[in-house]
Amino acid sequence: MEHQKTSYDTLPERIDYLIQEISEIKNILINRIEKREEIPKYLSTENALAYLKKTGFPMSKSQLYKLTSCGKMPFHKSGNTLLFIPEELDKWCEDKIQTVSHEENELQLLIKSPLNKWKKKV
Repeated sequence: MEHQKTSYDTLPERIDYLIQEISEIKNILINRIEKREEIPKYLSTENALAYLKKTGFPMSKSQLYKLTSCGKMPFHKSGNTLLFIPEELDKWCEDKIQTVSHEENELQLLIKSPLNKWKKKV
């Protein structure tokens, strides 16, 4: 519909047009919600890297292998293939955030410690 000035005579027609447009937008949004990207139960190494990147933890493949070989990241094996469960990766990410926050708090307490003030005076 072309842009026209709305008058009392054209108001019902314009309202009908707006209702139709809103209905179309609503249908588009409903379809997008229903067609959400399904995350598989197990992720391959490549998919795990992409998943971690989306959640804000980008890393290289070698970093991922180092973390799994040290047992610092949850994974499962099927033959020689590493598999990752998205929920476990989410938990690992949350734990990493809490660990960093906890370490920062300990560092702040150490800096503000009265013992450190005493050492500086001596």
